[in-house]
Amino acid sequence: MKRFFALILTLVLLVNVFAEVGVYNDKVVIGSFQALSGAYAVIGQEMTKGMKAYFNWINSRGGIHGRKIELIVADDQLNPAKTVVEVKRLVEQDKVFAIVGGLGTYGCLAVMDYLEQNKVPFVYQGAGTSKLVFPPKRYIFGVQPDYTLEGTLIAKYVGEIAKFKAPAIVYMNNDIGLEGYAAFKERLSTYKMTPSVEISYNPADTDYSGPVIKLVEKNPDVIVIYGLITDTIRWIKTIRDYGLDSKIITIYPNADPSFIKLAGKYAEGVIFTGWVPLATPDRPDFVRDYQRAISIFQQTYPKEIPSSYAVAGFIAAEVFTEGLVRAGKNLTREGLVKALESFKNWDGILSKDITWGPNLRRGKTSMYFMVVKNGQFVPLTDLIRP
Repeated sequence: MKRFFALILTLVLLVNVFAEVGVYNDKVVIGSFQALSGAYAVIGQEMTKGMKAYFNWINSRGGIHGRKIELIVADDQLNPAKTVVEVKRLVEQDKVFAIVGGLGTYGCLAVMDYLEQNKVPFVYQGAGTSKLVFPPKRYIFGVQPDYTLEGTLIAKYVGEIAKFKAPAIVYMNNDIGLEGYAAFKERLSTYKMTPSVEISYNPADTDYSGPVIKLVEKNPDVIVIYGLITDTIRWIKTIRDYGLDSKIITIYPNADPSFIKLAGKYAEGVIFTGWVPLATPDRPDFVRDYQRAISIFQQTYPKEIPSSYAVAGFIAAEVFTEGLVRAGKNLTREGLVKALESFKNWDGILSKDITWGPNLRRGKTSMYFMVVKNGQFVPLTDLIRP
């Protein structure tokens, strides 16, 4: 009898030794960090809604391989110092299996090496810096287009597709603006073009009159603005109030209905990059997928329509979940990595054209362009690649 109990104890110990962190018979525990309070709470709360809605839907259907997904969301207020503290808590105290959908460029960069060193998969970052995916890191999987890809494709649109002749660029003097500017200028040079005006600004600036006078003097036919919603709208208003009718192109973080609402008449005609396809009548497949996503979202948040930030969270959740499906019942972190590396032009409900591989961590390599027409986003191009 003693031998029997000794054998049972040994088996129990072996199970504990070989069990993966955060993986249980009935659930897998994952973490995320979001700005749930503070100045950027509107973004973090919405992104969290998207993730929760998708995971709730999956759990209502029995989970993946019999395991439900338990999401722990830490509030870092988009403060990188807090991000480090919260992510260490998620990994070391909450024992999460993976981090999914963290928000903020600087927060993501602050924990990237820690997660890589501790072999914790980090799937989907609400950030656009290419430093997350180049050079590729084994446990870091990016989905959103990075600023280098976006800058390259904006230049392709300017010089090859729309064939503008005299582009100008306005960019934030930070990682977002500098990376986008460098990629834009490099690709533009392949068309034997250079910006007629280059304006760098501090995101804290509020008076753009002086720089806009430089734009008026050169009268560019298109102005690329690498700024976020508030300052981009201020740039556009100042440009238009000075009488410039140049076409304006801006970046995908601004492609949200709130931009149109805040900018009012100044939003009309503005061109945006995008990576989540628009649900328009000419694409019934996208309409079908979007309606399905709304239905899933409203199971958790009745009568609400997901914002673009909620859509980002939804995509983070569905990409990660597909990884769980492919990893199989015997779930491990290494198994998840291999499963994610098997994605090739994968389409989910809202996720489209996602590809990873052993030496590829930039999940998205295509974008499209859209324009505001009569207060609505209207597609200008199909998905294009560099």
